[in-house]
Amino acid sequence: MQNFNQRINKRPKNLNLLSVKFPMSAIMSVGHRAAGILLFLSIPYFLYLLQLSLNSEADFVWVKEQLKSPIVKVYSLLMIWSLAHHFLAGIRYLLLDFDVGIEKHLAQKSALIVMAAGFIIVIVFSFKII
Repeated sequence: MQNFNQRINKRPKNLNLLSVKFPMSAIMSVGHRAAGILLFLSIPYFLYLLQLSLNSEADFVWVKEQLKSPIVKVYSLLMIWSLAHHFLAGIRYLLLDFDVGIEKHLAQKSALIVMAAGFIIVIVFSFKII
């Protein structure tokens, strides 16, 4: 029993998560979860805007003006990234469920592709929004 306790005490302790190098698939997984949470939390806001825009012509014009503000444009780009990333990562996970790309190097490549494609989609849409 004492030998076991000595081995536990000799193990390195690194509590700083910022110093750990996570693989791309782990970073993409955290992004997938964050994107899902952002999408879920944005539903009430977008439903409110939709409901308000359908009330009257004056409310529609007000919503249109609100969507032109810089803060809402940045928020819209964040939502576009969330939707693109969550969709692409979901397809990746579906393919992994069917054992497509399950090898480590392919899984890392597909995670990198999902991350890059999400940002490329945001860049393309940013030209339309801004």
